[in-house]
Amino acid sequence: MRRYCWFLLFLPVILLFACSSSKPATNSYVAQGYVKRNYSKILVLARLRDEIARKKVETSLSDLLNRSGYKGATTYNLITLDDLTTRERFLAKVDTSTFDAIIVLSYMGANTSVSGQTTVSSTTPIGSTNFFDIYTSPAYDFNYDTKSQVAGYVNASFFTKESYQKQWSSILQINLSNGLDFASDFLAGTALASLKRDKIL
Repeated sequence: MRRYCWFLLFLPVILLFACSSSKPATNSYVAQGYVKRNYSKILVLARLRDEIARKKVETSLSDLLNRSGYKGATTYNLITLDDLTTRERFLAKVDTSTFDAIIVLSYMGANTSVSGQTTVSSTTPIGSTNFFDIYTSPAYDFNYDTKSQVAGYVNASFFTKESYQKQWSSILQINLSNGLDFASDFLAGTALASLKRDKIL
């Protein structure tokens, strides 16, 4: 009888630990009150100076979105890096396109060690929720040819056209050792998996 009483006493604690471990911790930011819904068209914007890399990265993610039941579209033919310098120029371009959400991929740099210290080379605070913080810092090169750079880091963000506020953000790690095609496809898969994991899509 005494063992049964002790079991009943610690049952709430056991259940608490069991429930808390069922949801893994992530490094993602999710806006308070965000509700998952269906989007008719999701734009993909990669902030890269290298036009070849930008095209490949945007195409990889937009194609994966389309294959996964979403409607994705690239922006490299619509938006130039110069269009990101002011709010007015950016709005003038995006207002001509029909969409209701946009994924922004900002390359942050690379490290030779996966476990090393990552240096964020952007002047924009990661925690910012302003949609237009994407043009307050310069775009960086996607250094996929340098063999000494093993792990790259990308700040992936999700915005809705309805509110122009950041709804989701996460730091993604990608493999840069096997060329641009592999890195782009790896980034696309990681980004979509993270968006689905955090119930954004």
